[in-house]
Amino acid sequence: MKILSEDEKNAHMNYVLSQGAKGLVYGGVVSAGIYSFFKYRRPARFATFTASVKAAIIAVPTIGISAFWADQGSWEFDKMMHQSEYTQQQMLQEHRKFNSLSTSEKIFTTLGAHKYQIIVAAWAASLYGSWTIINRDKVMTTAQKAVQARVYAQAITVVLLLGTILLSLKEAEINKNKPAPLPHWKQVLIEKEAEKQEAEHKVAEEKRIASEKKETL
Repeated sequence: MKILSEDEKNAHMNYVLSQGAKGLVYGGVVSAGIYSFFKYRRPARFATFTASVKAAIIAVPTIGISAFWADQGSWEFDKMMHQSEYTQQQMLQEHRKFNSLSTSEKIFTTLGAHKYQIIVAAWAASLYGSWTIINRDKVMTTAQKAVQARVYAQAITVVLLLGTILLSLKEAEINKNKPAPLPHWKQVLIEKEAEKQEAEHKVAEEKRIASEKKETL
């Protein structure tokens, strides 16, 4: 049985937490959708729900989907770690690079890595929220509401595009400050040398143990 190093444990924990956080967001969206469906589409049924049932509508999908994503993340991490020695070293190297960043750089790096998912989710949520607010207006016609919602959608899209540009610029700035990665061929040579040294050490250790056994006989 292989004993995990501290780097491997931390990399596994960080990957599971990041996947669990994704599941938390997706679960929150599902919970909000279910809650809104009953509140606005089935108001009579919603009025009969107790506070605990309403809380369960929010909590159960959110926690359940988050736990599922975290579990899948653990499985995916183990799969990637055992694909090859090179893949394992690449993952650990990425983990060390991430840990060497400052807190603000970690935040921007994480946001940059998931910027498109965040933007799409924020865009969809803002559209739904703006339509919900506009739809409460009893004076405007449906056509007027649609026009107003389109105006909001255009403004939201511009804001999100600006946010994407800022994230990309910050990500480029962070990457520029990172040391240049080693060429692939050089990484392979280093790994082969490390494997050779490990094999030599193992042979020497086996000889030492065999020699000690002979001396005790």
